Amino acid sequence: MRMLLFLVAALGTLVVPAGADEYWIAYEGNDFPEYEGWHRISYGEPQRWIEDGALVIDTLESVSWVDFYRWYLNGTLDPDPAEHFIMQWRMRINELIGSRDPGVGVRADTKQAVGFSFDNDSIWSVFEDDVEADFEPGVFHEFEFRSADMLFYELYIDGELRIEGSFWLSLDSSRVGWGDTVQGGASQVEWDYVRFGVIPEPTTGVLFLLAACGTVHACCRHRDRQSVQ
Repeated sequence: MRMLLFLVAALGTLVVPAGADEYWIAYEGNDFPEYEGWHRISYGEPQRWIEDGALVIDTLESVSWVDFYRWYLNGTLDPDPAEHFIMQWRMRINELIGSRDPGVGVRADTKQAVGFSFDNDSIWSVFEDDVEADFEPGVFHEFEFRSADMLFYELYIDGELRIEGSFWLSLDSSRVGWGDTVQGGASQVEWDYVRFGVIPEPTTGVLFLLAACGTVHACCRHRDRQSVQ
């Protein structure tokens, strides 16, 4: 516990200098997301539960069911110069009917957008042509999305750079989302964590501290960015 508190304090020093706009919000699968500031959107009767520190979303009974979560930032999502927007998630697809049912999305303050959908063994960029990466099915994988300008991005899978892509102009802005997002497919997926925020230009030390601080709910949240109404 002392080591964890030391890491949190160190991260606060690195990531939240006085007057800065950095923030970090972490969902760690310890409760249902809407009890931790997320806005839930669901149709039908999706099943869900917490198991071994992960949220399980199960829509296998109907391809018309969806269950996903959004966090709205009201024009305060984007990084400033010398900063990066980071989104991290760890998930496992246990079963999938159809294709590309689970998803993750980012909408910048400028309405630039990136969206990802998943098959059993691959991730696809929704708004780009033929941009995808594969992964081993049936096991947990760690994903990390990074962007300095919300025009171009990098996507890492299990620490390895797998996709370099670009944003697409959309109709809405300032939010992130994840979960079972598609009507027409069905799946059972375990979400171990979903984390996002703006940090100084990433270094190995900063990213390590973010991972350590992820065990603390919504660590280093230093200003009111959690409006979900």
